[in-house]
Amino acid sequence: MVSLRRMSQPQLADLPLGARVLAIRLSALGDIVFALPALAALKEARPDLRVDWLVEDRFAAVLEFHPLIEEVLIFPRKGWRNGSGLRTMWQHLLKLRRQRDYALVLDFQSNLKSALQLLFVRTKQRVGFAAPLAREGAERFHQVHAEVPERAHRSARDAALLSAVGWRGTLQQKLRWPLPAEICASVSNAAAGFTLLHTAVTAYGKDKEWPAERWAELARALVAAGHQPRLLWIPSEKAAAEAIVKAAGMGVELAPATPTINHLMVLTDAARCLIGTDSGPVHLAAYRGTKVVALFGPTDPQIYAPPGVQVRIVYPGTPGEAPPPRDRSKRSPWMERISVADVLQQIAAG
Repeated sequence: MVSLRRMSQPQLADLPLGARVLAIRLSALGDIVFALPALAALKEARPDLRVDWLVEDRFAAVLEFHPLIEEVLIFPRKGWRNGSGLRTMWQHLLKLRRQRDYALVLDFQSNLKSALQLLFVRTKQRVGFAAPLAREGAERFHQVHAEVPERAHRSARDAALLSAVGWRGTLQQKLRWPLPAEICASVSNAAAGFTLLHTAVTAYGKDKEWPAERWAELARALVAAGHQPRLLWIPSEKAAAEAIVKAAGMGVELAPATPTINHLMVLTDAARCLIGTDSGPVHLAAYRGTKVVALFGPTDPQIYAPPGVQVRIVYPGTPGEAPPPRDRSKRSPWMERISVADVLQQIAAG
């Protein structure tokens, strides 16, 4: 059960029937996923509320068919970066100003980029994080601030915005919503029960990289254990994935193409298991209920591990130990400490 405690500041219980609420989490994929349990908690507490979500264009698809979201508002990051930035951004901000009034805005982003949006959103109640979690002065744009303990899990951190306006309850840590039949058909020819490997990292997260030769060794071991390893890829990562497939040998293939995030969700829904480093696809798959084995090295699993009984974490530190400060420019020594045997042990754990 959820209780709504009345306090002197704005409360969920006091919002008008059918009031409109705006959630702001622009990026990145994993951070959006971490905020989704707070969305579910909000709707559980007040099913009558109508929730819109402001998100970057490159991640909008993950929210497109979400049953708890009324409207997805798009922040045009691509337009900002392609040379027509000022004009595109001004048009976007004016469109925000012309949107409906919101009874409450939840700023899960709480940085300069979201603060800019808040200047144009019509609302009198903005809830965000207190500094230093709020960055670049964003806290000055909030009427209500959430205090968050050090090393709090990201889902609990995001739920603190609801707690700041009276929510008390338990987070629902996974939800799988239906996707269009034509997208589901995109993986209909894939073998049933395959195991996905997400081997790529971003340039910004180079320290999360696990050696390619270990991915190949893991894939061979999975084949020997009766799995059907399939490597996730996008066009920019395809050559590296193909190299691992070639090194691994028979029984290892590329996964079907995933041209959109919705295709990715359909593919991970169909998988027996997804194995990968701390990344957006891993968090999204775990939230939708797929078994996940996540490799953590430079990032703290106490803060970032995907919740769920079907999630297994491989971490070279001791339980509760924080990793050393990150150097994003090169592979972390803590990733080197993760062996293929460590990963196989967690795969076999159930």
